Amino acid sequence: MNLRAILRQPVVTVAFHENDVRWTIGRPGRIAGSGRAPLPHGLIDDGVIMDVAAAGEALRTSPGFRGSARMRAVAALPSPRSVFRQIELPALRGKQFAELVEREIRREMPMLADNAYVSWKQAGTRDGKAHVFVAGIARDVLDSHTGALRAAGLQPVAVDLRVIAAARATGAADCIMAYAEAQELELAIFRNGVPSIVRYVPLTAPCGDAAWGVQVTEELARTLKFYRDSHREDEIAGTLPISFVGGAAEEAILSEGLVASTGHEVAMPPLELSLTPPEETPRFAANIGLALKDLAA
Repeated sequence: MNLRAILRQPVVTVAFHENDVRWTIGRPGRIAGSGRAPLPHGLIDDGVIMDVAAAGEALRTSPGFRGSARMRAVAALPSPRSVFRQIELPALRGKQFAELVEREIRREMPMLADNAYVSWKQAGTRDGKAHVFVAGIARDVLDSHTGALRAAGLQPVAVDLRVIAAARATGAADCIMAYAEAQELELAIFRNGVPSIVRYVPLTAPCGDAAWGVQVTEELARTLKFYRDSHREDEIAGTLPISFVGGAAEEAILSEGLVASTGHEVAMPPLELSLTPPEETPRFAANIGLALKDLAA
C-alpha cells in the first residue's frame, strides 16, 4: 500500500482516563464520530492499565464504536512517571545530529534510556547550539495502553501525551495548558510549540469540593512561579492565559482565587475541531489533538 492510500485510511483516537475511555473516528484532521464509555474503578493505577483485556472490552463495546484493525489507531497517554529534559548540543546536520542526540541521552540519562520509550524533538537553534526537547514515557504505561488498543481489535500506530495533544488542539504555539480531570491535573507550559514544563498532579479531594479547587489553584501557582524563577528572560509567558481543557475544565476554571494566585487570566479556548454536542469538545481535547497529529512524520 502506498503512502497516499495509507493517509486516506480512517483514524481512531483513544484516550483512557481514570473513569472512562474517550474515542473519535474520522480522517486525518477531521472527526466523524465520537463517544466514551465508563471504566471499572481502579482499572488504571499510576498511568498503567492493570487489565488490558477489560479496557479493550470497554472500548470495543462502547455505544457507536466501529473501530477495526484496518484503521490507524492513536493513543493519548497520561504523564505520570514521564520524564522531560531540555539539552543543548552543537548544531550538526542530518544523521550526525541524530547520532549525537542519541549518545547524549545515553550519557546524561542512562536510566531513562533503559526504562522508558524515549523520543526527542529539536526546538530551535541559537548561537550555533541546537536546543533539544527529550521525553521519556515509562514502558509499562505505554505498553498497557497500546495493549488495550490491541485487545479492542485495533492496531496502534502512534502515541502522544494527553497534555501535549491537547495543546495541539488549541493551535497555539505558546500556551499554558491545564488538563483537568476529576482525579488528576496535567500542567504544561509551551513555548514555540515545545513544552518547557510538564507536571502530573493527582487530585485528592472530590471534584467540586472547595479543597479540590484550592489544590488546583495551588498547583498552578506553584508551577508558574517555578517557571518564572527559572526563565526570567521570558517576557511572553507572563502574558498568556491559562487554557483549561478536560472533563473537569468547567469546575477547575472556577477555582477560588485562581487569577489572583497565578497572575494569569483564565480561558477555555476554542479548539481546532469541534464535536457534537459542542459542550463535549473540551472533554475530548486530547483526542482532537491526536486527530490533528501528522502521522506521516
